[in-house]
Amino acid sequence: MSDSEFRYMIHKILNNNVVISEDENGKEIIITGNGIGFHAHVGFKVDTDKIFQIYELRGNENKKRFEMLLNEIPFACIQLSQEIITDASKELNRSLSPNLIIALADHINFAVTQVQTGTAHPFLISEEIRRFYKAEYTAGLHAVDKINHTYGIQLPSNEASSIAFHLINAESDANADETTQIIDGTNEILQIIETSLNIKIREESLSYSRLITHIQYFLKRVVTKELNAQTEFNTVFFNEEDEEYQRIAVCLDKIKSYLHDKYDCDMSNEERIYLLIHITRVLQTN
Repeated sequence: MSDSEFRYMIHKILNNNVVISEDENGKEIIITGNGIGFHAHVGFKVDTDKIFQIYELRGNENKKRFEMLLNEIPFACIQLSQEIITDASKELNRSLSPNLIIALADHINFAVTQVQTGTAHPFLISEEIRRFYKAEYTAGLHAVDKINHTYGIQLPSNEASSIAFHLINAESDANADETTQIIDGTNEILQIIETSLNIKIREESLSYSRLITHIQYFLKRVVTKELNAQTEFNTVFFNEEDEEYQRIAVCLDKIKSYLHDKYDCDMSNEERIYLLIHITRVLQTN
């Protein structure tokens, strides 16, 4: 490294594996690395060869929580959690919130401890996550395999849902309550569609995947109160005398009532047409 290249300076040492520094723009960062704080002192330059990961967390509360976490759980768990985040980001081809490391490392340490001590804990709504967030659930399964291999344990397969839940939150910076509302709402709207139309939707179909994705994004806007005006359809023609159209119209009325009762949301005509198109595709596939 040349003398002109930027070098991080240690402002605070949390433990042997974690130090606090600043980046080139003066923003506080947390630097982790095996032995990075060992025999170091405030004012020393950070040994770049020992850097494992640099974190610039959002919000002072998150920074404080992460600092506490780094002192409470083994550094090996932090490393494993970061590797899982890196793998999941590549697998999902999406950026994940930098704050994910806090929730995920805390969860993995807790789950591993539970198995090692033989203590059971309740699982999240695993079936809905498996159905509605297949990519995240698959990434969760891969993470469970990695955890089991690292610790020589056997986590329950349902643990993949818990990890997937954290990934879902991190994809959109949502909180746990928002994600739970979206999952519950998606499940309930799907039940309305299947019950009203007397069908069982083929979950392996592309039309199902598109319908679920549309419902999720719509509910995301509903629970966060970000229902901006959608693109209006200039010309959309449906045969309102058609028997299938009338069946779907009844279904859409039930969804509209559900949204109004649960979320105090009035479904727009544009949203109604979007759902009509997706449901029509599902019926054609079935």
